[in-house]
Amino acid sequence: MTHAMRSASLAGALAASAVECEAIGEVIAVNGEMASLDGLDDLIETIPRLALMVSSATAAELMEVESDGTLKLLSRSGAGVETTTCSRMQIPLGQSGRNLVLIVWAAPGTTLTERDLEQLTVYGSLARTSLARARTVREAAARDAATLTALRDGVLVLDRKGVVRSINHAAADVLGVNREHALGRRLRDIPGLAPLALTLVGDDPTQLAQVVRTTHAELVIRAQAYDGGIVATLRNLSSAKPLARSRVQSSARFTFDDLIGNAPAFLEALEIARRASQSDVPILITGESGTGKEMFAQAIHNSAPDTAPSFVGINVAAIPRDLLESELFGYEGGAFTGARMSGHAGKFEVAGRGTLLLDEIGDMPMEMQARLLRVLQERVVQRLGSTRNIPLHARVIATSHRDLKEAVAAGTFRLDLFHRLRGVHLRLPPLRQRRGDVPLLVEHYLRKYADRLRRTPIDVAPAVMADLEAYEWPGNVRELANLIEGEASLLPPDQNVIVRVPASIEPARRRAACRTNWAQTSSPGEILPLEEVERRAYEQALLRYEGNVASAAGALGVSKGTLYNKIKRYQLAFSSR
Repeated sequence: MTHAMRSASLAGALAASAVECEAIGEVIAVNGEMASLDGLDDLIETIPRLALMVSSATAAELMEVESDGTLKLLSRSGAGVETTTCSRMQIPLGQSGRNLVLIVWAAPGTTLTERDLEQLTVYGSLARTSLARARTVREAAARDAATLTALRDGVLVLDRKGVVRSINHAAADVLGVNREHALGRRLRDIPGLAPLALTLVGDDPTQLAQVVRTTHAELVIRAQAYDGGIVATLRNLSSAKPLARSRVQSSARFTFDDLIGNAPAFLEALEIARRASQSDVPILITGESGTGKEMFAQAIHNSAPDTAPSFVGINVAAIPRDLLESELFGYEGGAFTGARMSGHAGKFEVAGRGTLLLDEIGDMPMEMQARLLRVLQERVVQRLGSTRNIPLHARVIATSHRDLKEAVAAGTFRLDLFHRLRGVHLRLPPLRQRRGDVPLLVEHYLRKYADRLRRTPIDVAPAVMADLEAYEWPGNVRELANLIEGEASLLPPDQNVIVRVPASIEPARRRAACRTNWAQTSSPGEILPLEEVERRAYEQALLRYEGNVASAAGALGVSKGTLYNKIKRYQLAFSSR
């Protein structure tokens, strides 16, 4: 090969390399531009234009194929072309249920080159990926928007610069702003919201004060930082106050005379409570819901010698976490944004020398348990924002329907706090373990009902009383009291005896009757063959429904034909009905 030929070959190779580098650069450029587009609509508008950048084509159209096969134009770019004479290339872009196709047209009188085809094939793959990403982003945004709309609390999302990126209708209402006008604006630039912006965009927004005052309201806020900014929940203080300020009871009205029962376990708890009422030792009362924990607490308070009349209760489970500390311990004026200038006394102070009931202590957050333990150990309390020690004189009674030993083992309750609260431990038995007390309680609540309505005394038929005693009472004494009052209210004016089994316990009564019948037909410890078990089940169903095959089959969950076959197989006697 001559020198001239070698030079020509080298020049050709360099030219091809330059063309290839240019092609790669074009693909990288259009990919970068597509990646910068967040919206699906923007991407649809841009795809035809970018197709012209990577090829010699003069026109491009993005189409959607309808269900009937017709083409719907979504966007186009380039000069007009004669579609019947110009060369073209179709690139399928179908993604996520939409059948999209990109059609690229060559200039009149020309054809698309092999390089064009290669470039457009690569471009089509990039476009499909970008479309899929955009649809995923749109679906996620729609899902998040629907979630925010469904939330009852206000939700506000800010980016790192304090710009409002998302706000639901509840937040817009409580802030007194137009949702659409707030989006995309700095929170501090929205009139009246500078105090909220100052708090949320501070050095440590997750440690913000519980209450912030704006032009329109006092807000209880809670914030959580994330990589892109801050998410905050907002609630009007006026709506949070009923929960935060509510007491279990403003005054103690129950005494030991109101605690009815003769069961040994109940009498033991009653005796321990009487003795414990004569000291100020902390008392822990545990038992299932409805067993009378609060009644015991009030009776202890009313029986204590020289006790101040104040009985203050707080339901730990009903107080928002952000307000629980200030509710228990109080705060000084100006302790945080929106705090009363006069300060606020906590429940420990309000109780004075009386009794403080911490209801459902098992639901107290772990971070609050440490603070409560210190107060109980030191017998002093400090308001938020203060260093002054206030002596603790109140007796503390805690109640819980949870097994606190299990909570300690699970790591959700502090062992040292459990021991501190359990100076005296009262375990109240469930009503199913004191069935003999049911008649006493029924009589007690019927008498109270009759006295309140000033009507003649009400009795219960013996058969109904037997069913009441046999019932399991999952709601315990509270369930019994409500059920008895409800049945008494349904009595006609001229009737003073409850003769109907309450509807709520009827299914349980039937199950108990079946268990009793079964026990009567089996010897203690006897293991029956499955065939005998089946025979007895069919026999008992026929007896129960007095030979009515349809009813017996329905109760057993089988067809009438199956029941007739079993009657024949086991030679069961019945009167056909």
